Amino acid sequence: MVINRTRAAAIVLMAMLFVQIPLTHSTASKSHINVYHILLLLMPMLYIPAVRYLKFNPATAFLAVMVVTSLAAAATYGGGLRSTLIVFAATSYFLGVVFGRKLHDVELRKIFIWMLGCCIVFLIVRDAIYAGQLGAVYARSETASSILYMSTGGRNIEASLLALLSILLLGTRVYPIAAFIALMTSATMLSRAGLVGVAISIGIAAYRTRKTRFYYLYSFLAMAMVVLVVGMVLSSVIDIPVLDRFNLQAETNLEHKNVGRLALWTSAGTALKQNILGYGVGNGVPLMEQISGITFVENNVHNIYLQFLLEGGVQSLLLFLVVAAHIVLCPAEGQQRNIKAFLVCYLMLAFIEFSGYEAYFWFFVGMFYARNDMRVTQLKLDAAARDRIRRNKWRKLPAPAPSQDPAHA
Repeated sequence: MVINRTRAAAIVLMAMLFVQIPLTHSTASKSHINVYHILLLLMPMLYIPAVRYLKFNPATAFLAVMVVTSLAAAATYGGGLRSTLIVFAATSYFLGVVFGRKLHDVELRKIFIWMLGCCIVFLIVRDAIYAGQLGAVYARSETASSILYMSTGGRNIEASLLALLSILLLGTRVYPIAAFIALMTSATMLSRAGLVGVAISIGIAAYRTRKTRFYYLYSFLAMAMVVLVVGMVLSSVIDIPVLDRFNLQAETNLEHKNVGRLALWTSAGTALKQNILGYGVGNGVPLMEQISGITFVENNVHNIYLQFLLEGGVQSLLLFLVVAAHIVLCPAEGQQRNIKAFLVCYLMLAFIEFSGYEAYFWFFVGMFYARNDMRVTQLKLDAAARDRIRRNKWRKLPAPAPSQDPAHA
């Protein structure tokens, strides 16, 4: 049996991006070094000739400006292990471009199904290993520092990853399985971002199978409102933990203890008042801690737009907003539609989660732009072919027959 090396490499890399196996952990930088980090350093060496696939676009411009900003900021603010995040984002983007060019839609769909299989195997094995500690795995009230999650970011990112993966499987027979697993995981782990991601996934699925243009969209919104109202009524009568996670009062109480998202965002705003041009990749939270005198548990501000403004400056944020707008507005077809939906969902969840340097995000940004370049090229070729056909028809038109009018005889 002949093994397609490109397909095998794509499966291995994407499997490690979704099922993140840690190799070591740095307490100082609050970061993990995973298997996929090694792959992102080695794999680009195999595809050096594919550099020709890289085009100037908003994503490459953003990465270039982010690198320049970080190098300039390093002279003043230094750097650490997390400063290398931009390197992994760039190599992940490059590999996304490579595989986006080399893999057909049918191959991508099969690989996405393989990814679901890998995630299911991981969940089964993990839950079997911790069979006596499932409360520690899924209940937020218990500590789980030693638990191995699908993502080294913890239970929240695991739930979000499963929701995002379900979007890649839209239109396949396994989509209901992926959506159900993502929903149950997000609900049991009380992940707000995961639940929102699953809602977006199911909403897209409903919209794509609509009877009329707005039928399922309105149905989805109406159902969401009903669930919201019922949830608010029930939460006022009985305590429902998953609804408590959406209580903004809880975030306010956390802020008073100098923890949580509101505390991070407040400190980030204070740091931005001193420097709007960027502290450099990985320097955001450490500089926030120096300025505020608060030690944070998190290594990012849980809002990638604020993160890019803090570390890359206003110039990097503006470029990233162009990237986001291009992804949202650019037409897509085939598997690029699912990739676009994946990225749009990520960009929505990015207001409350993620660091912005996630390798899986930049991998699919690269794949999105690769597929878009191929689509545009094909449109140009089709237009040129139609023009040639029209010209050939015009040249082959028979000469007009001589007039038989007796008056001209």
